[in-house]
Amino acid sequence: MEKETTMIKVSDDFVSAYLNFNVANQEEKIRALSGKERALLLILALDKHSDEDPVVVGNFLPFKDEVMEIYDVQDDKETMNEVLIELIRETGDKYIDTDCIVDSSGEKLRNPYDKQEVREAKINFISGSADEIGTLDIEDSKNNK
Repeated sequence: MEKETTMIKVSDDFVSAYLNFNVANQEEKIRALSGKERALLLILALDKHSDEDPVVVGNFLPFKDEVMEIYDVQDDKETMNEVLIELIRETGDKYIDTDCIVDSSGEKLRNPYDKQEVREAKINFISGSADEIGTLDIEDSKNNK
């Protein structure tokens, strides 16, 4: 019998911070997320974003302790972090499976912005067509899956 996968629905703020993780500083947006969403975002970013990208590294640095706890769990070490323990329970996976994360509409998350999309986001900001850097329209990003 096949195990039923539990989908974890995340907020639009989560999706925005995830997609823009390699575009610009997301610290404020990440701090505004719930503990559960913050942990999920860090896990997803570790899985999907390049750790050689200086913007990505800069977004991880303020959350270094949380990232190290995630690495410990992924290395089969015990954790006392209640958020991580709950995510392990919820996903049924010690490594906290990120394939079960869906947006507020129930859609799977797209891959992070590629180099061209990052460039476009920065151009949109410089040209004044975006309120802040790293805010490509979420609807546009859904259409680019």
